Amino acid sequence: MNRWWTIIGVFFFIGLLVYGPSLANSFVRWDDGLLIYENPAIRGINVANLKTIFTTYDPELYIPLTLFSYQFDFLVAGTHPSFYHLHSLLLHIINAILVVWLVLLLLQNRFIAVITGLAFLLHPLNTEAVVWASGRKDLLSTMWMLLSWGLFIEYKEKMQKVQRVQRIYVMSVVAFALGLLSKVTIITLPALLILTAFFKRWNINTRFVMRLIPYGILAIIFAVIAFFGKTGVLDSSTPVEKLLIAPMSTVFYLQKMLIPTHLSVIYPFTGAVELLSARILVPIVLCALLLVIGLWSLKRTRLVFFSLGLFGIALSPSLLNFSKGDFLYFASDRYAYISSIGILLLLVSGIHTFIQNQKWKLLCTLCTLCTLAILSYRQSLVWADSETLFTHVVTLYPEAHSAHNNLGNIYRTKGQLEQSIASYEEALRLSKEFGRGTSALYGQSKILSNLASAYRVQGNSDLALQTLNIAKELDPSNQHVYLQEGIIYGMQQRTSEAEADYKKALELDPSFTTVKVNLGSLLINIARPVEAIAILEDAIAWNPFYPQAYYNLAAAYKAVGRQREAFDAYKKAVELEPSFIAARINLGILYAERGNIDDAKHQFSEILRYDPDNQRALSALQQLTAIAPE
Repeated sequence: MNRWWTIIGVFFFIGLLVYGPSLANSFVRWDDGLLIYENPAIRGINVANLKTIFTTYDPELYIPLTLFSYQFDFLVAGTHPSFYHLHSLLLHIINAILVVWLVLLLLQNRFIAVITGLAFLLHPLNTEAVVWASGRKDLLSTMWMLLSWGLFIEYKEKMQKVQRVQRIYVMSVVAFALGLLSKVTIITLPALLILTAFFKRWNINTRFVMRLIPYGILAIIFAVIAFFGKTGVLDSSTPVEKLLIAPMSTVFYLQKMLIPTHLSVIYPFTGAVELLSARILVPIVLCALLLVIGLWSLKRTRLVFFSLGLFGIALSPSLLNFSKGDFLYFASDRYAYISSIGILLLLVSGIHTFIQNQKWKLLCTLCTLCTLAILSYRQSLVWADSETLFTHVVTLYPEAHSAHNNLGNIYRTKGQLEQSIASYEEALRLSKEFGRGTSALYGQSKILSNLASAYRVQGNSDLALQTLNIAKELDPSNQHVYLQEGIIYGMQQRTSEAEADYKKALELDPSFTTVKVNLGSLLINIARPVEAIAILEDAIAWNPFYPQAYYNLAAAYKAVGRQREAFDAYKKAVELEPSFIAARINLGILYAERGNIDDAKHQFSEILRYDPDNQRALSALQQLTAIAPE
């Protein structure tokens, strides 16, 4: 037991040492908004939110337990990213310790178990799952899968020695179910249990098969659930493409396990998927060779076959998941999270077997682990923020059009409009060159609507409208086009056209909260506050954590004399976004009108924290101080 406490302490120390600096990373605009900071379903643990996470997809995956973990994070830290990153890091460290336990159960060799666990902890290919807040599903599902796997081995090993081990088996099945509720990719556990039985030379009899039935039933149920969530993704690439790209992806992960450099969040596949091309044919030959090696090795040991089998079986669910809309992406680092255990086990076992000199063995191990630690530390900081992440992508893979599009959004938000426009134009060029089928038209339409937004902010409304017309021709169902067009028409006082565009966008997507917020503002400006209240209250019903919706609703309430409700709406806007200066100004005014001078002063003082030169706040504080000197 003392050895286990030492292992746990060392693993936590090393994990925090290597990944500690990444706890200061921001969220990134790569699903983090969808799953976390813009997701109403994670903001509080209550009946309504629990019902939402257990009855919906994310939008592709069924991950209720992962979303529940985000609810816990929000309860503790709101939307501050550091706690989310810390939670994920702790899960990764726990997984590495579970790898030690699992390998020890398999081989009864402490050196191989500990070093395999450390290599898993430090390998750069696992960094994406660790430091990407949205990668939590891979960490959480892996934790439950490893626990279930290890408990099943414990159950089998103790069946003949200890009475009443049934509860260990039940715990294993429950852990598997919890893992599937975290992410369905651990669906391969029943196959891994059969592989384990082969490796451990268990008697695969009727009793053993009966024990696997609950795992099989759970796997089938969650496979069906996953299928309905992934229908669009699975249909966006052909069976032939899946068949040909799968070996390429497999060999790519093997390569990155051995040489973990030039890692990226996006690996785009450009060009035709053809059997006779070298990048397809060579991986197929290599995969066949690995199969032959695995079978040939059975003459001497089952470890090689087991390790390669673990790698292939654990990787298999992700080998169907290549197409994302109008592009093919042949790999994602996090997909190799579980399967990497097989390769690391094989490599560490090779070091242990072929390097007999203990000093050389120790030196080789330490050098390898130190190298992995340095590479993981560097890779973790690539995720510091969205701009750093996508700049890294386009440096390594300049043909990744989604990275250029995301950079365009980032630059536009920062007011760097020339860079934003250049990024959108490059994304559009790449989409035209490498985009696939009708999905490419929708992708180009979205890029054009983003480009039009940059032109609008730049003050070139005419060019923005021309760009939106092209976007509309490419895909009339793109709701973002009508949002941007409505904003421009509103700026030009063409209110009827703006209203028509907003309503068209809502017809295409009734949940588009931003459109409702803009439509509400438009209705207030044209003296239709009652209609504005209805649309803005509906926006808040869809997303109760949208500060601008409350701000606009407060203005609508004021217009109809509902001062108390206006006051509450401004307070809510400030609560959700403390730096919302316009909301604080209006809230301060309402406090002053109510005679709450101290509260009014507090609001204007808070404004000066965010904007020290704000003249309205300075003037208001001066007037309030004259009324009620301190």
